[in-house]
Amino acid sequence: MTNAVKTTFIGVCTFFAAHYFLRFGHIPRTYIIAFSFVNLLLLALEKTVLFYVAKELRKRGINRKRVLLIGDGDKTRDFIEVVKNNIGWGLDIVGIVKTASENLTCETSGIKILGDYEDIERLLHTHIIDEIIVCVPIDQFGQIQKIIECCEREGVQTRIYSDFFGKLLKKVRVDNAYGMSIVSLMTTTDDELKQYIKRLMDIAVSSVMLIVLTPLLLIIAILIKATSKGPIFFQWNVVGLNKKPFKSWKFRTMVLNADKMKPELLSRNEMNGPVFKIKNDPRVTKIGKWLRKFSLDELPQLWSVFKGDMSLVGPRPAGPQELARYESWHRRKLSIKPGITCLWQVQGRNKINDFDEWVRLDLEYIENWSLGLDLKILIRTALAVLKGTGS
Repeated sequence: MTNAVKTTFIGVCTFFAAHYFLRFGHIPRTYIIAFSFVNLLLLALEKTVLFYVAKELRKRGINRKRVLLIGDGDKTRDFIEVVKNNIGWGLDIVGIVKTASENLTCETSGIKILGDYEDIERLLHTHIIDEIIVCVPIDQFGQIQKIIECCEREGVQTRIYSDFFGKLLKKVRVDNAYGMSIVSLMTTTDDELKQYIKRLMDIAVSSVMLIVLTPLLLIIAILIKATSKGPIFFQWNVVGLNKKPFKSWKFRTMVLNADKMKPELLSRNEMNGPVFKIKNDPRVTKIGKWLRKFSLDELPQLWSVFKGDMSLVGPRPAGPQELARYESWHRRKLSIKPGITCLWQVQGRNKINDFDEWVRLDLEYIENWSLGLDLKILIRTALAVLKGTGS
C-alpha cells in the first residue's frame, strides 16, 4: 500500500510539473483528484491480486526457493515452524548446518542435518541453494563470519533471522515478515524496478531480433547442413543462476565428433583455468570459422534470452565440467543470469588467456551493474561483431 501511495503521489507531482511547463490547457482539478484516487485504488488492487496469485503459484510448486538453514537452536525451530505454516512463502528447506560443537543428530523438526559449519563450502558445491538463512543467537554471531564470507564469494544470498543487525556487508536490507526481522545480505543489486526493466529489454530485443533475423537464421541453417554432417544446432547443457541447469543452443561450428577429439588437443589449450580454448581449432568447420568470426553462432541463444534462462548481458554460462573446476570465488559469477555478452567480450576477449582475469571482469560487471552499463556493452558488442572481432 505504501508503494502505491508513493507512486500515485510522484505521478500527480510529475503531472502538475508537466502541466505548468507544457501548458496543456484547462483541466478541472476535480478530474485530477478523481484520477488520483482511482489510480491509487487500482494500484493497491493490482498489488493485492499479484500477491495472492504468487502465493497460490508457490503453493503449487512454482517459483519456489531452496534454502539452507544455519544453526539448530530455538530460532531455527521457530523459523521452520513458521515456514511450514506459510507455504505461500515459497521456501523449501534443503537442510540444516549446525555448529561443530553441537551433537550432530539426524534431524531437527523433521529437517535433515547436513553437516557442521566447516562443511558449508562443500554443501554449496553439491546442492542447489538459492539462499542461506542464518538462525543463531547474538552470542554465536562471531562463529558465522566465515559462513558469510563464503556465501559472498560463492554469490549466494544470505539472510539473517535475528533481532540484531549491523554493518556486516555493503548491501544490507532489513525486512519484517510475520513479525520476524530478516536481514538480507546481498551480493548483487536488489533494485526490483531496474531488474524488471532489464527483463523487459531482454524480451523486447530478443523477440524483435528473432523475427527480423529469421531469413539469416534460415540461410545459416542451410549452409551448415549443406557443408558438413551432423545437426544444425549444438545443444549446450550449462548451469545458470544459482547453479540451476538449463539447455541452450548455438549453431554447430564443429565437426560431428568434436568432443571425442578434445582429449588429443588438451595440450594445446591456451587458457589458464577450467576453460578450453585454442586458436585455429582443427575441429571447426569452414562455415564454422565464418560464423565464429562474426559471432553468428551465438544467435540461437536469443531464444534462451526470450525464455528467461539467459540475459542479453551477463557472465558466460558455465558447463558442469567447468563448474567442477571453479575455485570458490569464481562461483560468484552464478549469482546473476548468464548472458550472451559481457565485459570480457568487449575488453580483449581474444587477448585474455587467464580465466582468473576473465572472472574478475565478470565480477566487475556484477559490482557495477546498471542499465547504462548494459547499454554500453551491447553497443560495443554490436561494433565488435560488425568488425568481425567478436570471435
